[in-house]
Amino acid sequence: MPNETALTPLNSEWTVAIWEHQSPRLKNIRRVLSACGARTFLIDGLTAFDNLEFSHTCWLAIVALETCPTEDTLALNVIRRLKSLGFSVIAHEQGIDTWPLGVRSRVFLAGSARLLDSGKNDFAKDLQNLLMRMLRLNVSEQKEVKKIKGLMNSFGIVGESEAMLTIFRQVLKISPLSDLSVLITGGSGTGKELIARAIHRLDPKRRDGPFVAVNCGAICSGVAESELFGHKRGAFTGADRDRRGLICSADGGVLFLDEIGELSGDLQAKLLRVLQENRVLIVGDDQEVSVDFRIIAATNRDLEMEMEQREFRVDLFHRLNVLSIYLCPLRERVADIKPLVEHFLTKYRTLSPSVTLSVEQGFLDAVANLKFPGNARELENLVRRALVNKQDDTPLGLCDLPVEIWQQLCEQHECQTKSALCCDIQNVLDASQPSPLALNALFQWLDSNGWDLTHALEYCERLILESALHHAHGNQTDTANLLGITPRTIFNKLRKHHLGH
Repeated sequence: MPNETALTPLNSEWTVAIWEHQSPRLKNIRRVLSACGARTFLIDGLTAFDNLEFSHTCWLAIVALETCPTEDTLALNVIRRLKSLGFSVIAHEQGIDTWPLGVRSRVFLAGSARLLDSGKNDFAKDLQNLLMRMLRLNVSEQKEVKKIKGLMNSFGIVGESEAMLTIFRQVLKISPLSDLSVLITGGSGTGKELIARAIHRLDPKRRDGPFVAVNCGAICSGVAESELFGHKRGAFTGADRDRRGLICSADGGVLFLDEIGELSGDLQAKLLRVLQENRVLIVGDDQEVSVDFRIIAATNRDLEMEMEQREFRVDLFHRLNVLSIYLCPLRERVADIKPLVEHFLTKYRTLSPSVTLSVEQGFLDAVANLKFPGNARELENLVRRALVNKQDDTPLGLCDLPVEIWQQLCEQHECQTKSALCCDIQNVLDASQPSPLALNALFQWLDSNGWDLTHALEYCERLILESALHHAHGNQTDTANLLGITPRTIFNKLRKHHLGH
């Protein structure tokens, strides 16, 4: 790589990141970029990634492959890193069009969007045409993203991640299909009802009709049929008046059945008939009533597994799963954490009026490392608790998290350190000397445990035994041979550390 630094900061109108090893070719690419109105950020080493940030003005990278790449080629790792940051990548190299299909496919698997042969005479022209097409496409996509975010905000849906944008594109696509059922799946607190309400409001046929939300898990089994299908006066003891029922109440609009997996088998069968016939039989009546509604069902259960266990009807599942939306967990949408925290700060500002409506990076980093099984609902509760217990007017920070969160972060760090050290010890067994990562992990552990030699030796001995036992697939004799000790010694040490049982 040439010993250069980035020529310009990343706040220009359009900046392209470059990984290039040949100075003449680098100059040629820079001329092309300049003709396209773009500035350059030269990635002159892996440390340059510290100053490279993906944004709406810096989203494209050009990577030279240098040689026919193997799986661990540095250029492929650079592409993977860029892809993980969100960049679109153009890869190039001389003679790339003659490379085996499998090798070219490896570049695409690493994350490249396009491949160009930089050995061709018209490489500069091809690159310029490709850059302009990608720029026009990006401008169009930015306009679409702005429109989508505006719509999401109007429906109370908070998110900036690509996953949430993709989900809302699905919402826009399926909402006009007014007579088709929708099944929304996802964990608790992922926002299934918000998505259902957005579909209702975007449905041109149903938007002026009612939105009737039913939590199937909260309906008392004794009156569930009456609640859903309605009843006539005198149909049973206590039925002192006619009841229309939730299904009839949704006529002309949307019936949202949350936690559909909670319905009993009997109710599943009756609901299936309603969906098949568009008619409902009110309890105590002998004539069915026509109904016209769109059903949106939601669940956090694995309905396919429940079908295998005969706990959910296969025919009802396929009747509901005409259109489907999956809401991924918050831990897979890290980009949504900051806007969600800021949204909850504004929502609950009255709980602590003196608090500055901002959040420190430490708070966001901590939250990003939590698993959040309750997703956005759990995050909302965490922000609310932090505001209630806050004693000053500073921005929300790491110090405002509850004790159990600090403990969870500490345990997670210790677990990660142990895992990293154990992995590197395995590498030591396979190689000849410890890596800097292994030594660094060991130093961190020693520093956090007071440099107690006896404790440290026992800890390392256990890790080595665990790694060797895993390497030997649990065979104690092979473990002893691997470590150069007798089987009797390995037996005693495994008993001492409660391993191998």
